[in-house]
Amino acid sequence: MARVSPAPDPDPAPVGMPQQILAVPMQSKYQCQQCHELLRRPVQALCGHRFCVRCLAQLTSSGPKPCEACRIEEIFEEPLSILNSSDAFPDNAARREIESLPANCPNEGCSWKGLVKEYEAQHEGKCMFDRVPCKACRLLILRSEQEKHSERECEERTLNCKYCKASFNFKDIKAHDEVCQKFPMQCKDCGKKKIPREKFPEHSKSCVKSKVACPFTAVGCRALVEHEKQAEHEQASAQEHLRLLLDCLCQLRRQGDGPGEWQEDSGPGLYCAPEERPTATAASAKLTATLEQKTTALENIVCVLNREVERSSLTLEAFARQHRLDQEKIENLTNKVRQLERSLTLRDMQLSETEQKLRELEYCTHDGVFVWKITEFSRRRQEALAGRAPAMFSPAFFSSKYGYKMCLRLYLNGDGTGRGTHLSLFFVVMKGRFDALLKWPFSQKIVIGVLLHEAIPPTANRKFVQRFPKCWHLWDAAGRTSGTAGEGVDKSCTLVFKSH
Repeated sequence: MARVSPAPDPDPAPVGMPQQILAVPMQSKYQCQQCHELLRRPVQALCGHRFCVRCLAQLTSSGPKPCEACRIEEIFEEPLSILNSSDAFPDNAARREIESLPANCPNEGCSWKGLVKEYEAQHEGKCMFDRVPCKACRLLILRSEQEKHSERECEERTLNCKYCKASFNFKDIKAHDEVCQKFPMQCKDCGKKKIPREKFPEHSKSCVKSKVACPFTAVGCRALVEHEKQAEHEQASAQEHLRLLLDCLCQLRRQGDGPGEWQEDSGPGLYCAPEERPTATAASAKLTATLEQKTTALENIVCVLNREVERSSLTLEAFARQHRLDQEKIENLTNKVRQLERSLTLRDMQLSETEQKLRELEYCTHDGVFVWKITEFSRRRQEALAGRAPAMFSPAFFSSKYGYKMCLRLYLNGDGTGRGTHLSLFFVVMKGRFDALLKWPFSQKIVIGVLLHEAIPPTANRKFVQRFPKCWHLWDAAGRTSGTAGEGVDKSCTLVFKSH
């Protein structure tokens, strides 16, 4: 007998489902021999023991392994007791049994109840009372509080500075605030708030309330005055400043005068010897010449610096003009891009509306007769059985040019009480453009027929006619309305609708 290898499991869960979810006692036949939990997508080995498909794949990842369950039960027999993933086959019977067992959520505080199949498909991994590890700090928290924890409580969460938009760890928030160049600061002098740290030094220099040293500090004034009161201080302290200047000049004179001159602080009547005057005069002339040379050199340096400053100012003005021109070009291009994007959006909407109208015109009829051909009937019915596409809608059609707008809705596996046993077809009256001109409620006669391109079993035909004795007509491929057709398998069918 050929063995079919189990398909790879798309579920990342490494083990079976916890035994605590069962609302009935656990049976050994539902237990995985590897993880000892409830079987998840069970597969059966040659020896008869069952494993979760992921457990068996992990167990045999490095090659065939002996079955430990066979050894424990003392029924070990080669080669049947050698586990190999290629020899195992999916145990669909056990899977259906397990999926039909009653289950409840093992998480404290959760009142969910249902079947194992529903737990695995709808509740597992989604329970708000389940404890999951935080991706950053690895702390176990309730799933319902995961978002709150990530945004407000996690010590390892990543934040973005609301001032400079830089990313940093939550525990580094204080260190970042101390160096953030966009962090708002407050001037202690003028009280102004929200000054970026990068502009705070410039503000300190120009702040009218900040205190600066008096310009006459060089001659001895020690006053600290505010920017706005600096002129007032200079006027009020003019005499004091003149006195300080006079003292400074006197000191400079005493340093510049040599021997043989009168000394004001030496007292009256003190006079140096005449023979010392030529030497003092020569020293004074030499000092004067040196000072003049230094003054000339400094003046030359200042002139050169002034020229450089003027050249830099002209360059900055040129850059500023070019920057303004570039900004204007960028704004114009941005506006054009926005206009083009709006135009493209409008064109896309118009194309979508046009395509929708073309599809409606392609299948639309205005005479009250509509033929709906359904191809690949078997495949579509299998999709309906699997629940992937339970319903189908036909294109819209009209009873007349200005009449009712209608469509058909088809359930290939039935709907409501007919689910799983019948084919359900509904007639739908849609909202139309001319409803205000029509008579309501809708009271037209409806005739619906089914044309089978391939014959179906007679029993199916009879059941179909018995189910809808007045509203349905069955035609075979030759156009006959016989209630019994030849044997065969349905391939496609056509629904014929007539409104009178």
